[in-house]
Amino acid sequence: MRELEVGSETYRRACEREAAYWGEEVRRAAAQGIPFSADMRRAQRIRVNRGPGLPQLQSYDPEAERIMNGALYSELFGLIRSFRHPARILVLTCGAGGLCLELARLGHRVHGVDISPGAIEIARRYARDNPFRESFGALAYSIADLNTFEIDSAYDVVVAWDGLHHILRLDRLLSGIARALEPGGLFIFSDNIGMHWRSRLLGGLLYLILPTRVSYLKKISYTLGGEEKIRREMSERSPFEEISAGQIVSGAERYFEITRRTAHTGVGYRAALAGDLRAPDRLRYPFLRLLKRMDDWAVKNALLRGDHVFVVARPRTSS
Repeated sequence: MRELEVGSETYRRACEREAAYWGEEVRRAAAQGIPFSADMRRAQRIRVNRGPGLPQLQSYDPEAERIMNGALYSELFGLIRSFRHPARILVLTCGAGGLCLELARLGHRVHGVDISPGAIEIARRYARDNPFRESFGALAYSIADLNTFEIDSAYDVVVAWDGLHHILRLDRLLSGIARALEPGGLFIFSDNIGMHWRSRLLGGLLYLILPTRVSYLKKISYTLGGEEKIRREMSERSPFEEISAGQIVSGAERYFEITRRTAHTGVGYRAALAGDLRAPDRLRYPFLRLLKRMDDWAVKNALLRGDHVFVVARPRTSS
């Protein structure tokens, strides 16, 4: 994308919008309670008015998040613990720091990096307010553009969670990660590799049919053309959204030996379904568990591709 060439004025303005958007998202969430993205252990269920132009009500439900993605988080923590404890860990695109905070609580020495000053401000606040001090390791944050960031320390583990698809100069970053890892170190990421049309169709139909906190009238308007408007709005607010989604796995394979690759999230818009579904909890959570099992089964049996991958990798010896 020549118009987003690193160093250009257009690029600089795009970075400012990207940083401001994600900072504002977490600021609004933190104003209503404790978001999962900032503190996985103490997270509360909250609902946020996102303002005009996008589906206005955003719901954050930590129990729904645990149902949908809890197994991945547990696997991440277990992999790191079995590899080295305590470990020196770099967390890229760390956002509001929830993953960093939990890793530090488990005794590791953690450095989180994100482009958004607003998100890092929230992350630092929750680190200061953390009540779980026993066996706490170390935690520091930096604000940086990962397209130009130089990794100048050595790490046992580098983690990236749902943010690599925002990186324009992805190849440069992956090369830097491989060089920064200690011999035999781990690169672990879970990320969006692009939504397949079947995932988009199935997720869209489920979201349209099921009762959610977005009205049926508004959902029908999205179906009849509003989705394109939302996509344009989102690209204006987050200019780097999905900019490299299709390059993540092939890029990683250039610098790393992939020891595990697991596809997940076959049903599109699953996060919106999990957060926005309107039903009593006694019905809602069993339904989400069923949806998760069906999603995993469909991906495993190649009925759905899986729009995200969980990858564990080690640097190639020639890197």
